[in-house]
Amino acid sequence: MEQEKERVLAAVRDVIDGQTTPRQGQSRESSRGREPYGVDIKKSSKPAPPAAKELTEEEIEKKTKTILDEYLHVHDMKEAILCVEELKSPSVMHCFVSSAVNHVLERSTIARNQTGLLLHDLVKKGVLSVPVYIQGLTEVIQYAEEMEIDIPKIWQYFGELIGPMVRGGSVPVNFLRKVAEPLKKNNKAGLLVAEVLHAASHREGYKKVGSLWRQSSLQWEDFMPAGNVKQFIKDKRVEFTVGEDSQPCTPTVSISLEAIQVKLHQLLVKENATNEAIFDWIEENVDEPTMKSSKFIRALMTSVCESAISGSGSSARVAPEIIKFRGDVLQKYLDHQVESELQALYALQALVHKLEHPQDIISEEGFNNWEKSKDPNEQEGKGAAMKQVVQFFTWLREADEESDY
Repeated sequence: MEQEKERVLAAVRDVIDGQTTPRQGQSRESSRGREPYGVDIKKSSKPAPPAAKELTEEEIEKKTKTILDEYLHVHDMKEAILCVEELKSPSVMHCFVSSAVNHVLERSTIARNQTGLLLHDLVKKGVLSVPVYIQGLTEVIQYAEEMEIDIPKIWQYFGELIGPMVRGGSVPVNFLRKVAEPLKKNNKAGLLVAEVLHAASHREGYKKVGSLWRQSSLQWEDFMPAGNVKQFIKDKRVEFTVGEDSQPCTPTVSISLEAIQVKLHQLLVKENATNEAIFDWIEENVDEPTMKSSKFIRALMTSVCESAISGSGSSARVAPEIIKFRGDVLQKYLDHQVESELQALYALQALVHKLEHPQDIISEEGFNNWEKSKDPNEQEGKGAAMKQVVQFFTWLREADEESDY
């Protein structure tokens, strides 16, 4: 029983690659090199010191590794962005991008996704410009074909790194034209772009990514000879980029939460639908306010967990591979929001109670928000479920530190 618990724990730790509350790690000051707080600042008539000299490429590379290692350990996006802002070396910031890509390229999927998310947020917030991002990325991508000899999955890895940039349209998708430019001469540009779109679809759904592609005015002919396009689209399964059905539709008819719960159960438990199919159905049928509602979060969490649990009571078992497979679904809609995670905990608590408190799903430890909740409507089964539920949700919120290396 203990061996099974350890097996489940190891699998589930890889599910969610971020967290709302940073884990304890190095000091805030460790990678930013600040002076300690509390220094007494006195007025001085001395002239201001000259502006700090920009860092060299070698210094940027060293600091990039330090920032990334701390970020991948602590998962504090805000702190990582502050660290990058304080590099204050605009002429060599493309080196930060290329160093970051090189540093995680052959590490875990989690490390690549997390680094891609950091680069996305740095561009979105204006810390890095799109041209600087493209410059740094192409400095590595131009050697991708040579890397393929030693790294057969190189295109998938680049897809995982670049995919987060295709998020909600915050960065125009046509940046892919310049990113893939160095690969056109050897007919590898389309391969890279296909992997990026698939990686993005794992988190956004095919319809949304297809819509972003169409809005960008990109064509597959931009990346390969026109005569190769039809077969390429079929071989690489990127049909979602062509045709009217790639356009997402805003729900015009309200659907009840009861109907949503029934459909989610059907998709997740009965049909074992792909994550992309689930994203697409939600995109077409559920409006944004409903997606953020507590009842929707509970319905989703319940269906995801039910799809992974078989049996009840002491015979209940979790299928770790299903939890891992559904990680992107939970991530997208919980969105690392404390209230959404709290609602998911309530849903899991209710499910554990319904299953007569299975022994092998949860172990000890607590989350303060849930543990301290006094909501009178949420107390049924809480006492018995407390020790069992919390560790399960901890697995969902924390990536295994070792998987980052």
